[in-house]
Amino acid sequence: MKVACRLPLILTISSAAFGCQVDAKALVIQSVKNYERAWRQGMNWSYTQTDVTVTDGEKEVDVSQVAPLDGTPYERLISKNGHALTPEEQKKEDEKYDRELKKRENETPEERRARIAKYEKERAFLKDVPSAYDYQCIGDEPVNGRGAWVIKLTPRPDFVPTTSHGALLKHIEGKLWIDKQDMQWAKAEADVVSTVSIGFILARIGPGAHINMDFTRISDDLWVPRDIVVKGAARVLLVHTKNLDENLTFSNYRLQTPPKQVASSSKAAGKTR
Repeated sequence: MKVACRLPLILTISSAAFGCQVDAKALVIQSVKNYERAWRQGMNWSYTQTDVTVTDGEKEVDVSQVAPLDGTPYERLISKNGHALTPEEQKKEDEKYDRELKKRENETPEERRARIAKYEKERAFLKDVPSAYDYQCIGDEPVNGRGAWVIKLTPRPDFVPTTSHGALLKHIEGKLWIDKQDMQWAKAEADVVSTVSIGFILARIGPGAHINMDFTRISDDLWVPRDIVVKGAARVLLVHTKNLDENLTFSNYRLQTPPKQVASSSKAAGKTR
């Protein structure tokens, strides 16, 4: 009984010791805004993406080059399992790129706006993050030598999604490491606590799945993903159960000059139908 009575005091002392005299929700709201801004800035950068997946004990490694192409990223496969593409595979990738380039160059302004809006819609759920959780600052830790607040995210039972895919947040709890200086996400962890449906019952991810994301600072106030690790199990088409074991690594970030995109956009703008 005495321990129970003293618990609030102990928690208060512990919070002060960790330097948590902060408004956790305000931190998250600001960090989401900064994340959104950084994501949009990052769309002007190219990078190398290495995708390592293990399915039923079989490992597969795909390396791709991702670059902006008239407003949205385009991914080109450049190697598989440590080997360059075969001439046939390279030809398919080149033909695929040429088709997409021609398609985007010949878009009307309305079609271009619709393509970009569709891409952005996939990330709209981030706007629901501030209202989806209860927040608690549980301490501070260094991430890559920089101080960061550690914020615990607990799903709110009364949360009502307002965006596409926002309902996914109901099934996920986690932690955010928010860089103290830039108020950007330095690290994030998420755990699936109840079954998540993806698409129109195409797949369901069960409780216990874990997602870890690490970010890196590549320029003043610009943070981008460095790696994403996903582990868990899913039922695909509600029939086949597969273990999820995927590691995405992002490297070789380079700022792209806009002339090619501007030329393409100008051509699209001048197209009439």
